[in-house]
Amino acid sequence: MQGIKQPAAAGKESRKFAFLVHLRSYREDLKHIARPLGWLPDQFYHYTLGKRPLRPFLWSNVAIGADGDEASGSIIMVPYSGRQLLERPRQMLPIVQDAVDLAVSKGATMIGLGGLISPVTLGGKLVAGRATYGVTNGNAFTAVTIFRRLQRLLDEFGGFRPTIAVVGATGSVGSLLCKMLAAQERDARYLLVARNARKLDSFCHEVSRQYTSVSMSTSVRMDDVRHADIVVLVTSDAGSLLNPSHLRENCIVLDATQPRNASRLITTLRSDIQLIDGGLVSVPSLRTNKIGRLGLPSGISFACMAETMLLSLSGHNADFSIGNPGLEHAEAIGQMARKHDHLGFKTAEDHTFGKPQMVRLPEMVC
Repeated sequence: MQGIKQPAAAGKESRKFAFLVHLRSYREDLKHIARPLGWLPDQFYHYTLGKRPLRPFLWSNVAIGADGDEASGSIIMVPYSGRQLLERPRQMLPIVQDAVDLAVSKGATMIGLGGLISPVTLGGKLVAGRATYGVTNGNAFTAVTIFRRLQRLLDEFGGFRPTIAVVGATGSVGSLLCKMLAAQERDARYLLVARNARKLDSFCHEVSRQYTSVSMSTSVRMDDVRHADIVVLVTSDAGSLLNPSHLRENCIVLDATQPRNASRLITTLRSDIQLIDGGLVSVPSLRTNKIGRLGLPSGISFACMAETMLLSLSGHNADFSIGNPGLEHAEAIGQMARKHDHLGFKTAEDHTFGKPQMVRLPEMVC
């Protein structure tokens, strides 16, 4: 695979991985350790714990295979919220490095970065480049998984030409997703949304120059997604919250952000909107305890964690998705998923906020 460093073949004894996560909510996550911890408001934890350094710790053990013998690893908790990570990146980086060191001490040779740990480390650049372990931000398989679900939606749309908005288009997931969509040259219009206008225009020009038949426009305003039939959320900007007022009638939303950038009000106030959790993968062979599911049903994984597991299963112990992954990374991780499809690694059935959901197409395209 051109452009991707190929490590020496690894035996099963070296197929150990770790996945770094942060708290989505103090209340929701800590109650799984002890129920009374869920009785206190998040503000209490932010005030009392935010002023003192907390060390990462083992959250859960993980194994893959019918007997858990294909690969094994651990989930390491960075005990801060996503908001704290983004607001204090300099203070958080040494703690993330501590989490990496803890993972290595447990034998991990492939380390995945979950949630907002990736942007805090510049897509993994600040913790990569080591000889003893590989790092991945998991964003190649996340983009592949979203792309596959979008392909199914476009097939179901038939002759209708939808407008697809990608919010976070210049980010690690969004940039790869846009390139994959453009390369397919489907009959669709694309609205690329990001905060940095100069970077966004440059990226759009780059993609449009390579794929001249693709219709692409740009915006720095979340309000403009109301022109879209499908909205894909792949931004790490905690301030880019998608509200019911942003969406046109019968819109379909794929939210692949963690923490969520789609407001729960969408499901309560807009019965016409279909909200799908993007970037979820079915891995029936995944073995872990309840807290190791990270708020998902049994046998379901976030694609970023699944990428970490696939690399470990494939004996790939070098850096993989660092910064913005390219089409070659999408092809490589797709091949790994096909090779290990006896263990799962297929796009999951649709969920909404972690719960199974039957998605119906809008009347205009049925």
